[in-house]
Amino acid sequence: MNMDNFEAMHLKLIESLKQPQTLSLGLQLENWATRQGEKTALIYADRYISYEQFNQMANRYAHFFQQEGFKKGDVVSLLMDNRPEYLMAASGLNKLGVVVNLVNSVIRGGRLAHAINISESRALIIGHEFMELYQSVSNMIRLRTPGRILVETGEQNIALTPAVEDLNQLLSDCPTHNPESTARSSSEDLLIYMETAGSSGLRKAVILAQKRWLLMGQQFALLTNMNQDSIIYLVIPFYYNMGFNICFSSMLASGASMVIKPRFSLSNFWPDICRYKVTHFMAVGEMLRFICNQPEKAGDLDNPLEYIVGVNTRGDLLDRLHQRFGIKKIVEAYGTSEGVGTFINEEEIPGMCGNLDLRGMRQGEVVQYDFDSESIIRDDKGLAVICKPGEIGLVLSEINENNPFLGYVNDSEMREAKIIRDVLRKGDEYFNTGDLVKLHEGSYISFADRLGDTYRWKSKTVSAHQVGDVLNKFFGGIEEAFVYGVKIPGMEGNCGMAALQLMEDVALDWKSLVDHINRRMPDHARPVFIRICDFVDANLFRKKRRQLQEEGFDPAVVKDPLYYFDLERKAYLPLTLQKYQDIMNGKIRL
Repeated sequence: MNMDNFEAMHLKLIESLKQPQTLSLGLQLENWATRQGEKTALIYADRYISYEQFNQMANRYAHFFQQEGFKKGDVVSLLMDNRPEYLMAASGLNKLGVVVNLVNSVIRGGRLAHAINISESRALIIGHEFMELYQSVSNMIRLRTPGRILVETGEQNIALTPAVEDLNQLLSDCPTHNPESTARSSSEDLLIYMETAGSSGLRKAVILAQKRWLLMGQQFALLTNMNQDSIIYLVIPFYYNMGFNICFSSMLASGASMVIKPRFSLSNFWPDICRYKVTHFMAVGEMLRFICNQPEKAGDLDNPLEYIVGVNTRGDLLDRLHQRFGIKKIVEAYGTSEGVGTFINEEEIPGMCGNLDLRGMRQGEVVQYDFDSESIIRDDKGLAVICKPGEIGLVLSEINENNPFLGYVNDSEMREAKIIRDVLRKGDEYFNTGDLVKLHEGSYISFADRLGDTYRWKSKTVSAHQVGDVLNKFFGGIEEAFVYGVKIPGMEGNCGMAALQLMEDVALDWKSLVDHINRRMPDHARPVFIRICDFVDANLFRKKRRQLQEEGFDPAVVKDPLYYFDLERKAYLPLTLQKYQDIMNGKIRL
């Protein structure tokens, strides 16, 4: 197929998705199993799984849950590491119209239980690798009837309690033919729930429909010339937007193969790329920085990798990736878990995170924002004032036929709060991303800052509100805590900084504080810096957040006592001028 026909095919499918149709994840899988059943679909270590085998295993899941009375609209939570069974379970459930709640396996304790409970699931599928994690929160989990706890045991010899069931045994006798329910699926059906930090407050469960998933697959297959000969390398968890909604969707949009890895390994990266003949890599900026910082080798150009889809990629890395490794094209993508709008830096302009236009389709606008009133600036007609190139404003994504916004599970108020109306004309609707960007010529945008109390660190979104809540619940020395993100030059995103007001006459037990933090949040959410203040007022500090961020962690600027988390000693240590210089020079790893 020539490039013009290739592009026309994808654009036609994208346009068709404006209207409801019989199309779904499960139906795409069935179609590829019919067209190229013997072709490799999934690669996991030494396992090569064909499209036919993939589809048959998905069918076992579909038939089992169907015979157990599960139907369209029911919810099943999935807690599993990156491996083929994850996609088999999700695909099989999709064939019934069952919504799959993709559970973040990094979170712990009450947050993990909340991520499961909020979905009102009727069953929980657990990978054997997370049995200990499940047991740590089992008494907090609440499922709707029948409340099945099903363990994907693989070939592991696991002793199960009476409360849980061996899913592999239950699936073993189930049929492998396509269920009739797939043919009744619609592009309008709900597909998954996916966790997001939101812009404030507790984490939310985003609702995504088949339509949005199908659309992203067509878009990214188009942008990276992905086809049936392509091989994708996936190291990002499936419970993230890029994992399930970009990698997996583009695979089924194009009939490509996908190498599944549980996590990113710098030492295994290039050997894997060459071993599996990988053509496409889905990455976050931190990974690309690690790759570029490796010592140069004579054979750096001798690899099959052609395309990279990146998120939060530093502009100075683009030329290095092209010249050193011979990458044909690097597509920078910006978006939200809510899935409204697709912003792409297709022309590879350094520093740009996307464009307001995508192949002639307008995705959103950048509008002027008043930081004092915390509101959008409007003209005398009540419409939003659009930014000019060179200005920084709030980026909004248009809600339309191809970009619906279904909101959050059991939180209609939050959905309404995220919608901005009367932007370009009366009655239109836009999704508030909560992100500030700088508008450039040609409708390009570059990321500037994030409103609300979330920030990105180590390629993950952190809720400052939740981190602050953990700190405020520490029994022993903390009067008040306020958390925000600060920039470290040369590193992607912002790391966490906590401003603490200590109790009078109560010494802060630093070791107990670290233990408290580590038990209640993942490493990426742990504050990197702590600032001890005489007085902390959350409402006041929220208004002066930008000032605090600009002050950063420089001891020459901040007169309050400063501390940083030392990864080697696993403790907070005083941040001296020398330590500050070591951080700035990259001698201290954070």
